[in-house]
Amino acid sequence: MKLFFHYMSMHIKVYLEYKINFILTMLAQVLILGTELFTVYTLFDKFELLEEFNINYLFLVFSVNWLGFSLAETFARGFDEFKKLMKKGGFDILLIRPRNILLQMLGNDIAFHKIGRIIASLFLLIRSIIILIPNITIDKILLIIFMVLGDAIIITSLFLFGAFFVFFTVEGLEFINVFTNGSKQVNEYPISIYHKAIGIIFTFVIPIALCNYYPVEYLLGTNTNIYMFLMPFSSLILLGISVFVFNLGLHKYSSTGS
Repeated sequence: MKLFFHYMSMHIKVYLEYKINFILTMLAQVLILGTELFTVYTLFDKFELLEEFNINYLFLVFSVNWLGFSLAETFARGFDEFKKLMKKGGFDILLIRPRNILLQMLGNDIAFHKIGRIIASLFLLIRSIIILIPNITIDKILLIIFMVLGDAIIITSLFLFGAFFVFFTVEGLEFINVFTNGSKQVNEYPISIYHKAIGIIFTFVIPIALCNYYPVEYLLGTNTNIYMFLMPFSSLILLGISVFVFNLGLHKYSSTGS
């Protein structure tokens, strides 16, 4: 972890070299989140499927989703941008260093300009909790943390799957964005409003709903089953599979040449 914190300090110094640009980029990220939030608010009054949900419930689901996604985009950007590292030959340099390759990739590109989105998502999450769960308990606080981390782990796992294909295509495959950005878009709304097939995919294949929609029922007291509390840990299964698959690609890698 000492090495990762060293990576973080270096990236912070780089961003602070251009303070105005850093601040403006952070504000732009907040604006992006605000635009998405406005879309959710607008659709709430337009579609009958959403009328059964309280708007603050949607904001809670939205904020957990975006906070997890933003954490993944900030601290796991090295996996998402792996194709650039590969094309420039930078990955070969990482391989000759006596450090864990996944840790080096994590520290290779940390997008601190997305912190504005993290702060805005956190503010919205706290607001939603105050309104919906006024008498919050320790177990629910822990569950919220697990939900956010679960979302972040799932998106990071999808980045790793994308990095696996880069070993064979070099350029990367755009269809991976269907799953990364698609998971975020699907997770902005309750999974129950989608077609059954979509619900199955994002519950059992990409278990994003297990880190957001179902645990929220535990938070609100509508379902106190202990399994609701444990659902976010399903993200660790996907992470384990993605690391295994990435290592398979790594063993097949023989450099991109010049």
